[in-house]
Amino acid sequence: MQAVLARIDELKIGAIYSLGDVIGYGPDPEACVLLTESRCCLRLMGNHEHALLNPDEGMSFNASAREALDWTRQRISRAGLLGRLGETEPFHQNRDILFAHGAVRNTLNEYLRESDRSGHSTFDELVESLENDFIDFRICFVGHNHKPFLATTEGFLHPHPAMCEFHVAEEERLYVSVGSVGQPRDGDPRACFVTFDGSQVSFHRVSYHHATTAAKIRSLALPGKLADRLAVGLLACTRQHA
Repeated sequence: MQAVLARIDELKIGAIYSLGDVIGYGPDPEACVLLTESRCCLRLMGNHEHALLNPDEGMSFNASAREALDWTRQRISRAGLLGRLGETEPFHQNRDILFAHGAVRNTLNEYLRESDRSGHSTFDELVESLENDFIDFRICFVGHNHKPFLATTEGFLHPHPAMCEFHVAEEERLYVSVGSVGQPRDGDPRACFVTFDGSQVSFHRVSYHHATTAAKIRSLALPGKLADRLAVGLLACTRQHA
């Protein structure tokens, strides 16, 4: 997070929006909460913050995520920060833009999933959502799935080194999946964030010392897989939430 904030300062970004899940896997949950409080003009509740406040919700998480959640709850509670997480919501609308943790129909828990145009129901559902749910907004910035891409009625656009900036037409409806600062899951271990100037979406990748973070995770007796995945930016699929 510190590396991303440093890059944001270099870019002279005027407003920072956090889409939730600031805590849940990392070794410094208190610092992450305090940093987002001090730097972000909008902080959303993610499903991990929600599960901290509602322990039964964490039962659907996989074993490693549940273990990390219990550890994080103890740390956040001791720091007196637990109640402040309850002051946030999973979505916020600003004019024609919706900021959400999950996808539009369930802004807390729904994943915006990738698919191709070969008739898969996932893509059909995406088009239906863009056409029917985007009523008083046209762009939805969404987190939760840890993967960076754009989703439109024409298909999916994935950023890569040769193309990380995308023009947005004035009336275009689209999802912007912003990726992840602390847990990228697209095979790239660098932190990811998005900037938007009203007409262009830009994806940014930031290198950081993930080995240092991984060593800290292991020193705290958190599940080793939470440290291992940082080096590859990838998580194997699971039927349970993570």
